Amino acid sequence: MTDADINQSHSLAGGPASQRKIADILAAAREEFYTNGFSSATIEAIAARAQVSKVTIYSRFKDKDNLFGQVVSTECAHMRKNFVVENLEDKSLRDILQQAALGMMDFLMREEMIRFERILAAEVTRDPGIGELFLDNGPRRLLQDLTNLLELSIEKGEIQSDDVKASAEMFAGLVMGRMDLFLRYGHKMNLSAAEKQKRAKRAVDGWMLIHQQRSQP
Repeated sequence: MTDADINQSHSLAGGPASQRKIADILAAAREEFYTNGFSSATIEAIAARAQVSKVTIYSRFKDKDNLFGQVVSTECAHMRKNFVVENLEDKSLRDILQQAALGMMDFLMREEMIRFERILAAEVTRDPGIGELFLDNGPRRLLQDLTNLLELSIEKGEIQSDDVKASAEMFAGLVMGRMDLFLRYGHKMNLSAAEKQKRAKRAVDGWMLIHQQRSQP
């Protein structure tokens, strides 16, 4: 967790009633951003959805940028749990990656996520800062978490890599392939649980084969 995360969690901390209110605001903001994108979403609309005042939102999240960042971060939180380094204490890297691959497909193939990414891509053309805000609070955090996990695995002698960040990026690419492109452009793709398991296993097997430790001659 970064200093920014710690500061944010402190600023949002409170009793049960306060925490419920924060959860309501985040849920309302999520729905507003996913439905209308960042630019068209307003604090007024989010406040109405959450049944709170605008002042309440501003006092807890400061501005729309920060609220958007928290929504993205919260959305990605369950995926980030797969990459906690402590997981290596009782799980193999292969098992961790297999679970992460399945979670990645479930997360990115949701209809609402596909729709949101389409809206966001159009907005980034007008304001690249929106894209940076999204990447900093979501994909880049996930990539860093996976990089940290892989570095520990390398230290333990389980895998090898001369470019750990590239290895982390490769994993996501092997899991999703070109599915994200097809989905973004309207192709319908409904994978069964068995098909997702097969795809995840193939991606992890391929990644592990590339990164397995080789014995010295």
